[in-house]
Amino acid sequence: MAAPLPLSHLIAQNPAMTPPPSSEWPGAEIVDGVAFQGDGGITIEAGKSGLPVLAFWRPILFREDTSKPVAGRMDCRIVAADGFFSEADFDPDARHATVADTRSQQGYRDQDRLRDYSDTMRQLDVVGRRPREREHYVLSYILVRDGQRLIDIRRNCTFIYGNSIATIDPLPYVYRYTKITYAFEPNMGEEG
Repeated sequence: MAAPLPLSHLIAQNPAMTPPPSSEWPGAEIVDGVAFQGDGGITIEAGKSGLPVLAFWRPILFREDTSKPVAGRMDCRIVAADGFFSEADFDPDARHATVADTRSQQGYRDQDRLRDYSDTMRQLDVVGRRPREREHYVLSYILVRDGQRLIDIRRNCTFIYGNSIATIDPLPYVYRYTKITYAFEPNMGEEG
């Protein structure tokens, strides 16, 4: 009789934790030429501002590489708008600063900020937690320059779990199960 497989091998074989190729993920266009895809359930709702909001959710297995994995959930809301490019608006840190105090009063505790900035694309991922609600979050500000057009994408993902877990690293789950694609190369539009 063969020896039983270790739990880590069983988890690696678990199709719920190994996403299919992103070409098979459901998705929707959020602004002209920009689509959101996710390995999970996607719905489109009308937002308060009148813009469509994509809601995404997926079950998550936290601590999947241990002998005691913990079940949880990942919920995301994605919204995008486009307008005319201006250097002043091409600043994710300034956009976050306008809401940081209000979010802090609501119990959000920013723990880390990760930046990926170029001449045509700037992304700020704000990672933190709400201890009272037992959830972690990744709030992403993604600004893309397409010629004279500025695309402003907000992705807000929360991670909900039970009492048996105190801390997680949520950012890898965002990159594992969500994707934003472009039908153009950023900044390839007409300059003028």
